Amino acid sequence: MTESSDRKARQKPIIYAAVAVVAATGLLVAHLGGAFETERGTITADDVCRNLPDRQAAADILNSVLPRAARYDFVTRSTPTADWDYISNCSGTGDGKNVLNLHAKAGVAMSWRQWADHNLPPTSGKRTYFNSGIKGVSAADLAAIYIPCYRSEKKTKEPHNLTVFAQAPKGLEGSDKEARRTLIDLATAVGRYAHEEAKCDLPSKLPD
Repeated sequence: MTESSDRKARQKPIIYAAVAVVAATGLLVAHLGGAFETERGTITADDVCRNLPDRQAAADILNSVLPRAARYDFVTRSTPTADWDYISNCSGTGDGKNVLNLHAKAGVAMSWRQWADHNLPPTSGKRTYFNSGIKGVSAADLAAIYIPCYRSEKKTKEPHNLTVFAQAPKGLEGSDKEARRTLIDLATAVGRYAHEEAKCDLPSKLPD
């Protein structure tokens, strides 16, 4: 082997390694730049949970805040009776993963502190409170509102309130403040719908 051939043979592994590094760098940059991100599916008003009063407005919001997925599905289940048995649930998934829960349920009235401590799903981050209904609870992945409903529920003859919440188990896109505001708006919308559907006889105390 001549000196020139020997030099070329030694250079080949170096060239291959350099090409591999450039290719890997290009893939990393493309990944970080979003080139391989899943194309976001589109949510229409017809897709959205039936326990939201303005489904088109809800679709516009959810299209921008839910975690990116190629396909979204929403399933609503309810027992819309005007008594202690009232319940309305909607579960939203993105590519099969739970990304949204909208819930409203009647229950025997209790103090709002007891309600907040024992009747809500676990939350992440700091909990804060806001004035809506009897009381509202806000976290980065949950907004809940305790809403007056029946002065004397017709079967039990006891006062009943509604537990309403909007939950984003995988979080929402945007800042913590934006996520909290979106969840509060969704919970308020669900609360309005549930208060009317359950034929509550007490004022909801929800904001206008």
